[in-house]
Amino acid sequence: MSAKLGPKVALAAGMAAVAMTAAACGSSSGGSSSGSSSSSASTNAGVNTSVDLGAANAASGTPIVFGVLNLQSGPVTFPEVLQAEQAAVKYVNAYKGGIGGHPIKLVTCATDGTPATSARCANQIADQKPVAILGGADTGAPGAIPVWQRLDLAYIGGVPFTPVEQNYKNAVIFSSVSTSDNAAASVYAAKKLGVKKAAVIYTSDTQGTATGEGVIIPTMKNAGITSVTKVGLSPTASDVSSAVASAMGASPDLIYVDAPAACPNILSSLKQLGYKGKLMGVDPCTSPKAIKGANGGADGLIFASPTLDPTAGTDETNLMLTVLKKYAPDTALDSLASIGFQSVMNLQSVLGKSAPADLTTDKILAAFRTGSAMANFMGHDYTCDGKQLAGATAVCNTYEQMREVKGSNIAVAAKDFFTAGSYYKPTS
Repeated sequence: MSAKLGPKVALAAGMAAVAMTAAACGSSSGGSSSGSSSSSASTNAGVNTSVDLGAANAASGTPIVFGVLNLQSGPVTFPEVLQAEQAAVKYVNAYKGGIGGHPIKLVTCATDGTPATSARCANQIADQKPVAILGGADTGAPGAIPVWQRLDLAYIGGVPFTPVEQNYKNAVIFSSVSTSDNAAASVYAAKKLGVKKAAVIYTSDTQGTATGEGVIIPTMKNAGITSVTKVGLSPTASDVSSAVASAMGASPDLIYVDAPAACPNILSSLKQLGYKGKLMGVDPCTSPKAIKGANGGADGLIFASPTLDPTAGTDETNLMLTVLKKYAPDTALDSLASIGFQSVMNLQSVLGKSAPADLTTDKILAAFRTGSAMANFMGHDYTCDGKQLAGATAVCNTYEQMREVKGSNIAVAAKDFFTAGSYYKPTS
């Protein structure tokens, strides 16, 4: 997919932080929810992006139930994913006739990132008899997937944080984070930026090490970067100076930051110590809060996102902004929110004409797996053939948009979507 892109416009509003009870279940036909987020919240206030939603085509009758688990409690949460999904459901129920004329109903359960809580949530969702699971953002997914597998439920879309959902036999996932974004950025560094020597600062916990040592570093080497210095940073470290000194001491062409919580301190320290080379990092390094905390150190940082910038000015991005403004104006406009919105729009696009009786697991999966280059809302076309990402059979699309921090704003670094392709090879 190619699209006419534009610079990201700063969007502002506060998100109310609300304490969520772990494993608190609920349901909605697209109702809003709130919670603390790892990204700054935004609305499209003052940005002329509104589109006409068209004539109402309200769904009615018996609702079609989908289950959603989303990380809402703990030090890092992603309420924007659920908020975007609920807003999209409200839109398709009011204007696109839901599925087969019936309203979509989301039954939700708030997780805390632990597999045990996600397993409890999954069993509670199972009691609601969903036809399928709509993917959310849940690092505890390894606890839930066995429940979905036991019930033989399809799993559609969402933010794939772990290999478990990325390889669930009944899953179709439209956008990839953790793997495809870091892999694409690594290849972009080698092939487009001409980097030959790099240093990678990554959080030395399980997930950070898996990404840093299992995705970024080997992909860089496969793409032609001849020297890569790895710098692990404890997730509890309050002082990043040693890690920054180690990275700079290698005299790299590029420093890649894969330490979301420590990003502002790392970037600020790099600037203070006079680093003049290229910068790359992960999406959380580019939130308004992180950019501000970096004290100018984030300027020039390039990162990868699986969806178009929300203010790209395309019909699809403008539709998302209009729907969020109408139904969930305090939603954080980050890549994860876009993936949540995308998941609902793709679900309705493919299943919208299905009768309730046809929503069996086999027929749902066949609808997404038949054909190739299927339209992906705000993203690159997807093909669910199990071959798009090595070691992740459920991922249907590995293409990313490259963006760059420019002052306090975000610009598109490259118009066309980019993928690591065969340069990414799983390490195990």
